[in-house]
Amino acid sequence: MKKAAGNRKVKRVMIAIVIVAVVIVALKFILFPPVKEIPVTGKYQVTSEDYWVNEDKADPYSGKDSKRQLQVRRWYPVDCTEEKSVIVASHGSCGTIDNNVSLYRELASHGYTVLAVAHPGQAAWVRYENGRKSGPSMDFLKEMSALKPDEDPEKAYEVFHKWMEIRTDDLNAVMDDWTAKAGASQFIAEGHSLGGSAAYAMARIRNDVVGVIALESPFMYDIKGVENGKFIFDDSDYNVPVLSIYSDASYPHLKEWGQYGNNAKFWDSPNPLYTNIHYENIGHMGLCDLSLVSPVLTAIMDGGFQKVKATDQLTKMNEDCLTWVVNLTDGMLK
Repeated sequence: MKKAAGNRKVKRVMIAIVIVAVVIVALKFILFPPVKEIPVTGKYQVTSEDYWVNEDKADPYSGKDSKRQLQVRRWYPVDCTEEKSVIVASHGSCGTIDNNVSLYRELASHGYTVLAVAHPGQAAWVRYENGRKSGPSMDFLKEMSALKPDEDPEKAYEVFHKWMEIRTDDLNAVMDDWTAKAGASQFIAEGHSLGGSAAYAMARIRNDVVGVIALESPFMYDIKGVENGKFIFDDSDYNVPVLSIYSDASYPHLKEWGQYGNNAKFWDSPNPLYTNIHYENIGHMGLCDLSLVSPVLTAIMDGGFQKVKATDQLTKMNEDCLTWVVNLTDGMLK
């Protein structure tokens, strides 16, 4: 009897283990269904490699005196001898080094080099040169959750200023490192959300940044203070071409949300250097490759499923970005 009871117990445990395994596998396929890469349209084969850039400053999120180290993923065309602008890409809050990987691959297939930067503490994950990995900083997550720009603009300004200092230091380090190794270059700064805010900033900071692509990003760096409860902007014109792309998440609110003051002004500007695009029927995460990799997570973060197929949306956006980059490098946007 005892042996039979023991066998039944073992059988129940095995069944439970199988059920748990099936549930885990099912959840994985629900959250991350198998997807095919969006095919590139350029003539070059594309490959990538990771390298690391060390900054001469303490990492603000490490809690130690350790120096900040950046993981960079270089996407580049194989056997390409053309000299073209280098795109430096910055992910959004809690994004990844592959935030817009289909765009990076598309640009590389047309002869461009893309340097995708992972920002430690502000990324979903980062891998360091010694193999160690880390996720987002709790301090950063707390800052994000407590951020209320319209209710407390003074506190928001402090946070925006801190984030922009961290991001621009990171991007300066990557660009300086590339210039030291490859010689003088022309850079196009690209980013999604917070990364796009940093991309805008680089056009204010560096003379070798010749263009900006920002995917739904407020001009955080241009906020210079708060007066009478309102953000004060440096609203002077940019002197390089700027491509600003929006989804339904922010486009209807550009004139309502205080931190988007410059976005609203530059949308209405007749300046030929500004190109503005609004894609309908998608949310904020529809502007990055998470929408392709995990439609469910995208829907959770955006508050609903987008009405446009991710493959179609990303293909269209990548095509628009490529056309803009080609026109910029060919001098048609000057």
